[in-house]
Amino acid sequence: MGQMGQWERGSSGRRRARGFSLWSLLIVIVFVIGIALPALRAIPSLTEYFSVKRAASYAKQRATSKREVVEYFDKQATIDRIAAVKGEDLQIREDENGTIQSVDFAYRTEVPVYGPLSLMITYSGTQH
Repeated sequence: MGQMGQWERGSSGRRRARGFSLWSLLIVIVFVIGIALPALRAIPSLTEYFSVKRAASYAKQRATSKREVVEYFDKQATIDRIAAVKGEDLQIREDENGTIQSVDFAYRTEVPVYGPLSLMITYSGTQH
């Protein structure tokens, strides 16, 4: 018989279509939603992480003491509406001359996905 394109003859002589069945399509949709929903719900958390990172970098660049790092960070956190980290939560490292070497932060956030299901995401970073 030669190639018949999308149609082929079944054992009963009738033609049947090849491709996705309704169940296959449903499984694909459920899988895509299962991946996309948590990713979409985590976007605000990721945005806040990048704001924390930017605020820590800003504070480290401008401050000359630990107290100033905390103040600069808290000012920037107010502007960017950062709620996950406060200036007092930062780990600030100085060298023997009192110069700020790095500003570290680490925190966890819970992202509700659906009903009782949620993601626990741990963020951390260091600004040198």
